[in-house]
Amino acid sequence: MLTIDGHTTVRKLLTEHPNAFAVLVSHGMCQDCKENPPSVPLQHFAQKHCDGDLDNLIEQLEIAIHKDDSPHG
Repeated sequence: MLTIDGHTTVRKLLTEHPNAFAVLVSHGMCQDCKENPPSVPLQHFAQKHCDGDLDNLIEQLEIAIHKDDSPHG
């Protein structure tokens, strides 16, 4: 399983966990980035789209990923 931290790229995250896209969209990621995810680290994404709140972004991503990975969805 992918360890998510500030160095994880958006591309790697979405390649392994496409369900994380909804969280990124809620912070301003466009649909085009789903088709061709940028290889920028989440730290950069958080600076641009989350007022620098990387911890909150990662928490939201982990919740979404684990929710979809659970047997009860």
